[in-house]
This record gives sequence, C-alpha cells and structure tokens, in this order.
Amino acid sequence: MPAIYPGRTRHYHVKVQAPRQDVLTTQLYFPDEPLNRRDAFFHRELVMHVAPAADGLAAQFDFVLDLR
Repeated sequence: MPAIYPGRTRHYHVKVQAPRQDVLTTQLYFPDEPLNRRDAFFHRELVMHVAPAADGLAAQFDFVLDLR
C-alpha cells in the first residue's frame, strides 16, 4: 500500500503506452479511502478493484487503448 502524504489520498502513479503511441500518464486510486472525496485529483473512474490475495491484496484496473 502506498503511504498517504499531506493533501492527497492513496494512489499509484502509472504510465501506459501502446506500440507507437503517446504515453498515457495517470493515477489509480483505492476504493473506500476517506480522503478520496477531498483529493482534487481524484476521479471515480480511476478506482482500482482491490481484493484479498494469498500474500496481501491484489489490485486490477483495465486500460482500454485506441490503437487507430
């Protein structure tokens, strides 16, 4: 789990790139974090699905890239 730092909710910074396409830089957020509603950068559509796993937690987020 990432740490909370002043003024922000928990999140991951991610970069995604399809072959020969621009880099998409965004942030992914955790569900049910109390600071989500106060974080100016939070977007509900960027919340990951998080579930218990054998060694802690597993998170999933599906990216859809337009390759045209």
